[in-house]
Amino acid sequence: MSNLQKKEKRWLKPIFDFDNDEPTKKRVKTASHKHPTTSPVKSASTTDKRIINIDHKTWMKNFDPVTVGDLAVNNKKVQEIEEWLKIACSGNCGEILLLTGPVGCGKTITIQILAKQHNIKLTEWITPIDISLPSEYGDYEYREKQSTKFLDFIINAANFTSLLDNNSKKLVLVEDLPNTFTRTPSEFTDVLQQFKQRAKSPIVFICSESHTDSKNTGANLFTPSLKDQFKIHHITLNSISVTGLRSALKRVAEIIYNKHTSVYTVPSSEMIDCIVNSSAGDVRSAVLNLHFACLRGSQQSMETSIVMEKETKTKSNKRKKQASSKFTSLGKDQTVSILHGVGRVLNPKMVLDDNGKSKLSHSPEEIIEQFVSQPNSFVNFIQENYLPHFACPYQTERAASILSDADFMLAEWREKMCLEYGLYAAVAGLMLANRTPVSAWNPVRRPTYSKIQYP
Repeated sequence: MSNLQKKEKRWLKPIFDFDNDEPTKKRVKTASHKHPTTSPVKSASTTDKRIINIDHKTWMKNFDPVTVGDLAVNNKKVQEIEEWLKIACSGNCGEILLLTGPVGCGKTITIQILAKQHNIKLTEWITPIDISLPSEYGDYEYREKQSTKFLDFIINAANFTSLLDNNSKKLVLVEDLPNTFTRTPSEFTDVLQQFKQRAKSPIVFICSESHTDSKNTGANLFTPSLKDQFKIHHITLNSISVTGLRSALKRVAEIIYNKHTSVYTVPSSEMIDCIVNSSAGDVRSAVLNLHFACLRGSQQSMETSIVMEKETKTKSNKRKKQASSKFTSLGKDQTVSILHGVGRVLNPKMVLDDNGKSKLSHSPEEIIEQFVSQPNSFVNFIQENYLPHFACPYQTERAASILSDADFMLAEWREKMCLEYGLYAAVAGLMLANRTPVSAWNPVRRPTYSKIQYP
């Protein structure tokens, strides 16, 4: 029996073991598994998990302006909006304000902060998704039109409040207009007519300006006749100035230093200047760029790359240009507008380099990099405006010959390199041909023909 018991102990593995020795061994194993020894590799993984678990949906609210002094918008524009709010909310009629401006100039946040400061109940319209329901005959039909939903919402929001709300002043905010109004503007006119007759609180329409005419809602819907008919007050905000962008980013850097050093690295003044140069007056884009530039856990720190660029240069002017160009990939795709580009080509300026030789202040390569995506449009602008900037007939003849060569290369649309060569020939050729540019103000005219015609 003893031999059988020994054999059973060898090949039998009971599920429940009441021996006092083996549980202690298991506890030691589990304890060592639950509490591993700290090592640099594991600590790095824990920090990576902490970075991955960031709530990217609400992180930007940590840097939102709180008071009017935190806004980067021009003070005169803020005062104009504030005066309209006081007058419109004091009455008992449906006043209408149209607030336009480029993307990221602080239109929505200005309305929100001013409404909060003056204890005004702000209700925002968000376009719902169309819900289709089966009809009696089996096919699908929409329950209610978007224009009807929009009219009911703005009138109810302007006339009624919640029982739990103590705010007597109300304001309706519309930033996302239904698409049906762009297709049928007459419906939008009817909605405004009903609002003026029935509403008791003002409404604010926010429209972002666009370079494309078809997407410019403020200009297409709010025509001059419509604004005169309903007495719509129109306020236009400009892009944020360099000083305003810099102060806004410094405020964000201060918030990072006080509250979020575990997630972000504190940005330097050089990094802030580079982001300001690459944001083109868009404060939202500037804050996003600062977020990605300062986020911990990235493979390469952008601040160290800037320092390396600075150490390789000798003069401060060149160092600043290299640092700002390093951040152009973070900002908008086109940092130089087409009007500025045409002005730099038609009014070339010569400066002296380190060796005492003359060179162009704006190199053709820098200008070409901004307009590689649309070479035909840029060359059309140059052809329309280059004649008033030339004083010598021989230089004018040379410029015309250069533009004809550029047209020949731009006509070969099947080869991308030909487009780049044509753009380079037009830009560099005109800048070098115009030795004595006319020093007078010449407005930039739009091209007569949007496309070049060839025989």
